[in-house]
Amino acid sequence: MVVRYSIIIPTFNRIQQLLLTLVAFETQTYPKHLMEVIVADDGSTDGTQQMVLEFQASYRLIYVAQPEQRGRSAVRNLGLRHAKGRYVIFCDADFLVLPHFLSTVDRYHRKYPNAILSGTPHSMDDAYTHYHPDFSPEEQLQFHSTIGPTGVWKPEFENAIEVMPLITPDDLIHQTGTLSRVLIPRRIPPAIIDQFARTDVAPWMLFVTRCVAVRRRYLLRLKGFNERFVLYGLEDWELGYRLHRLKLPFIPIKEVVGYHQEHPTSFRGNQVNLENLRIMFDCHGFNDSAVNLFVLSPPSEDLEKYKNTLRILRRGLRMKSTRSSALLLRRTLRLAAKQFYRQHNVQVYKQSIRRSQQLSLNRRSQVATVLREMLEKADKLVD
Repeated sequence: MVVRYSIIIPTFNRIQQLLLTLVAFETQTYPKHLMEVIVADDGSTDGTQQMVLEFQASYRLIYVAQPEQRGRSAVRNLGLRHAKGRYVIFCDADFLVLPHFLSTVDRYHRKYPNAILSGTPHSMDDAYTHYHPDFSPEEQLQFHSTIGPTGVWKPEFENAIEVMPLITPDDLIHQTGTLSRVLIPRRIPPAIIDQFARTDVAPWMLFVTRCVAVRRRYLLRLKGFNERFVLYGLEDWELGYRLHRLKLPFIPIKEVVGYHQEHPTSFRGNQVNLENLRIMFDCHGFNDSAVNLFVLSPPSEDLEKYKNTLRILRRGLRMKSTRSSALLLRRTLRLAAKQFYRQHNVQVYKQSIRRSQQLSLNRRSQVATVLREMLEKADKLVD
């Protein structure tokens, strides 16, 4: 039987979360002979290899590893090289899938066979599957306020020096309902959910590898992730951007198909990784305002502002009355991106920005208002 889905799970020292993620795939309602799970280990030192090799899976489970840590892009590509499925699903080691996960993905793919399907934004909520002694004081407070009233709280959490489970494999296998008691109230504002789900501008931002599915042949055509991205940030959006340039549709899965297993924020990298942004420009140049805008209005800071700026720019370019302001806005974004990337000729850059500021005076359109805002930010870029 041909494998339909290859689930690639990259991991690095996440043994506790990974165990639950592997168990969650045991509960799938989708036929297991049509799936394979590939754990791609980026040089873990916490016993991950032994745990995976000893895991008694009812599905095909493959373990591949790099001898030392090489980064998120390289380890995902390692998993991709071993994938046999028609579709590839990238699933983080701390993404706890629900029993209907694969059945839901497959239903969407039957309707949209060439689309990139994303669990973002409707499966971005979190669950406390473990207590982490490395939680910050603020995270400790949030943990206690969420778990305290549920009856799951244990006194030994107070002095724990190791990670302690709140959810067990048996809880998942037997669907005891414990998971529903440790869910964290939604923290993502509805406006952000809405902006992620809308694909009229920058649809490639749905390519978030916590949970995303795509035809394997498209990934092979693009040679997977760019391995120049080693640190956290932009490595998934950059591949999504290249898939977007193939004119592939991006569709968010509206159903909740899983939960992120909450962990200390110290586990995460810097989302606004400036070195990775320079790699993005090095690879794709300065001709796309959606990429250039990262310099002056990063989506990680305000996704709604980022997307609305692109919408205003697009409308401005279509209307004769606002086209000159829109062209000036597009030029400003390009100038700022080039200055960020090259970091030279500051005086020439400043003069260009000041000239544009003079031209923008007394213009009353919406695009002119955004232009002045971006010019102010562009001016501060070299302060």
